[in-house]
Amino acid sequence: MKKSTHTELDDHSKLLKASPERLFEGLMEQTADRIYIKDTNSRFVAVSQALADMHGFTNRHDLEGLSDFDLFSIEHAQQAFNDEQKIIETSQPMINIIEKETWPDGTTTWVTSSKAPLNLSSGKVAGILGISRDITEQKIAQEKLAQSELRLREQNQVMRSDYESAHKVQSVMIPGRVPNIDHINIAYLWKPMTSVGGDIISFPRNPQKCLLFYMGDVCGHGATAAFYTVLLKYLTSHEAEVYDDEPADFLNAVNREITGRLGSGFVTGMAGHFGPREDDGSRILHLSNCGHPLNLVYRAASHSMESITLPTAMVMGLPGGEASDTFKLKLHQGDRFYTYTDGILEASNPAGEEFTRQGLEQCLLKNVDKPLQATLDILYDTVAKFTGQPTQQDDITLLAFELT
Repeated sequence: MKKSTHTELDDHSKLLKASPERLFEGLMEQTADRIYIKDTNSRFVAVSQALADMHGFTNRHDLEGLSDFDLFSIEHAQQAFNDEQKIIETSQPMINIIEKETWPDGTTTWVTSSKAPLNLSSGKVAGILGISRDITEQKIAQEKLAQSELRLREQNQVMRSDYESAHKVQSVMIPGRVPNIDHINIAYLWKPMTSVGGDIISFPRNPQKCLLFYMGDVCGHGATAAFYTVLLKYLTSHEAEVYDDEPADFLNAVNREITGRLGSGFVTGMAGHFGPREDDGSRILHLSNCGHPLNLVYRAASHSMESITLPTAMVMGLPGGEASDTFKLKLHQGDRFYTYTDGILEASNPAGEEFTRQGLEQCLLKNVDKPLQATLDILYDTVAKFTGQPTQQDDITLLAFELT
């Protein structure tokens, strides 16, 4: 323990011997708080120098005998008087009350104020003891923060409204009109990660009136990616008007239009169409892709899943990219063809394990006896249970066809 020096002991002794009056005067002269004592008529009896300085008085004793009516606007003075008379009447203090001070020149300040009844030795209330601290800067900062939070809430509300509107538009636009083709069942999943997504499915009309489809995955998520799905919807519909039975030409035409419009982004895509039905019920599926080789085929005859290796090709949106050569895939009655984006494969559980293509194949094969759309719905539920998360980690999109 530190020993007290002779000087410290001497100072301590002087404080003990000092009169209460001198200690009080020292407090009122040196404190930074605005301290005051008022009589039962709310007139100042004593004030600290800090309070005098606030009102522009060099000598704090000059405030003695004045009241708030001499210093503030009638609005603030009357409220303070009413509060103080209530304290005198009830003997109940007011602690840490935030008060608005209005001045004769129209300016406003804010203080936190505590007022308590001042009792004589007899127990009778003789006046009011008050302490206040200026919090004007803090109050202004709080109001600015509140205004900023209000603007932020308003902006968030606008954004939510915009997202809801965009979601409604995308829900109508993707996939849009689903064609009704004899002997071909069509099913799809389109589950954006948020209200809007960057995956697209489209069935553009074409002069040959064949079942033409396009699936794309825009790099990124959210509103920006969703915006480009609108562009892709337009471009695929436009280029389908001159479709020549070559999905590679179709993709290249779309790619030429979109290149340079995605900034640093890109799009993976697949397009294809079904040829006419043969006597045995089979059809030729003509396929081309741009960085999107993801597909599976269920073979009804062998009750097995088969992955078809498509020719590799560069993604869309980058200069110099070309679609893969057209690949012809023969499908028979009962066969199913699936193409999908990578959101299904990369969906991961809390341990970091991904769903993978093996999980996809097993789920589809297990439920192949179900109707085509029901199979996809079961797949989505299975992926959701696997991840154990309330929200998706990526857009999940899958398109399926079944020959009947």
